[in-house]
Amino acid sequence: MKKKVLTIGVIGVLVIILILVILTGDKALDVNSKLIKDLYTYLGEADIYHCGGLNAYSGSKETKDSLDNSNLLCMAYYKVDSKDVKEETEKVTGKNASDTKICKIGDSVTLTAKDDEKECSYKVIDKNKLNEAFKGLYGSDIKDYSEFYITYDEACYLEGDSYYCGKAETFTFSLAKDSEVYRLIAKASKSLNDDIVITDYYLRVSDSKCYLTNGNDSLDNECSAALEKLDKSFINLSDEDKTDFIKKYGKMYKHTFKTENNKDYYWYQSLEK
Repeated sequence: MKKKVLTIGVIGVLVIILILVILTGDKALDVNSKLIKDLYTYLGEADIYHCGGLNAYSGSKETKDSLDNSNLLCMAYYKVDSKDVKEETEKVTGKNASDTKICKIGDSVTLTAKDDEKECSYKVIDKNKLNEAFKGLYGSDIKDYSEFYITYDEACYLEGDSYYCGKAETFTFSLAKDSEVYRLIAKASKSLNDDIVITDYYLRVSDSKCYLTNGNDSLDNECSAALEKLDKSFINLSDEDKTDFIKKYGKMYKHTFKTENNKDYYWYQSLEK
């Protein structure tokens, strides 16, 4: 009789523990929901000319304080509401030493025009609006309102309380080999403290070799050897085969998003899982 009572008691305790785990554990979220899709865009794009590319995928812990400030400002630029962006033009005022048509905007900003145009087209953004977008992305105000590029040849320059964004006088091309970046969300969850965590796979293929970070110092030999054994190029594989390959050889990353009001989330950190 005592053994029966003891068994029932143990079962009862296990049931209570199971209920507590369910109630206090992470809650799974739909990876296809609008919230998760929106938060995923906070991590950037594969294009290296779009705010430096996927800077969060370095293999090390990354936060807004570890990333380049100009890339953070660039990301905020693309989050500014279109209604808060003014489009303006200015007549060409001359040519620079490179014989490029230039326009003087205000006291200190110089932009360029296309060869066949007599005006410079540019956009004007109040720096406070940029700060609002920045805070939505990163949870804090801008510390350094510096100039920044928004494409390889377009930049934003601060004068007074406004940024003037247009074709820059100087720009650079990257000589890096073309890459194909593949990301696959594994899961998304919400923790008891309201943090949202997105876990995904990352794999970059360049010149038939595998890289597991946004940089070029992460060549993975095992993955690269597997690429060589494929019957066809990776880009021509079926979606199912690509998914299997990415899950097997890609690096897993964990991205954490925090909130102060359980409504608006901002990116907090990314690190290798």
